[in-house]
Amino acid sequence: MDAFAGELELLRAENARLRNLLRLTEEESRASAGDQTAAAVSPVDMESSPQEKVRFYLDLFACRSDTYALRWEDTRDGRSGWSPAIRGRWRKGMATSDASYLPLTGDVVDRHLRGAHHIGLYPLSDEDTCWWIAADFDGEAAMLDALAYLKAARAVNIPAALEVSQSGRGAHVWIFFSQPTPAVSARRIATGLLTEAIGLRGRMSLASYDRLFPSQVSAEREY
Repeated sequence: MDAFAGELELLRAENARLRNLLRLTEEESRASAGDQTAAAVSPVDMESSPQEKVRFYLDLFACRSDTYALRWEDTRDGRSGWSPAIRGRWRKGMATSDASYLPLTGDVVDRHLRGAHHIGLYPLSDEDTCWWIAADFDGEAAMLDALAYLKAARAVNIPAALEVSQSGRGAHVWIFFSQPTPAVSARRIATGLLTEAIGLRGRMSLASYDRLFPSQVSAEREY
């Protein structure tokens, strides 16, 4: 019993150290480890209907529904990028006068899941809140750096999911919230995890770390 009590105290001390590294208050820490994380959505599997899979996607990756982005590639010079999906046309980087943003619908997600196109999401709401935050890693050490970030998250009981990027040379680590969370708080948590991951990797920086999404926390909408 004494040994168990001693181990419990060590765990509490370690949690306090990690919370300090993350600059979280006790209240924020309880929220991060409980109600705020791990989106409350029902899982799907291979037997689920297409409609159930689309609904799961929309629930998990909750974001702005009035617009989304589409990935484009220029076969002439190999360039690629993302542009807001519009009703109309892009011409030399500018939308035509009849252009308007297209909404994110179930059909758009269905086509994405079937590989007909690749969509990008805008996570920042008008209220400066978000339902998830993602850390992007790219380069030779991407997987090792992403795993260190994942380990740092799990050390403070923050559920996180690792994804290999489309190119196969990068990785994304996702943290989902069960309710809209101030983007500034989400980024503070993610930045703290990056600091802890640096310690786990034993390096001055995570060379493969690229950015966080949402990439801004101002009142302006993210494009």
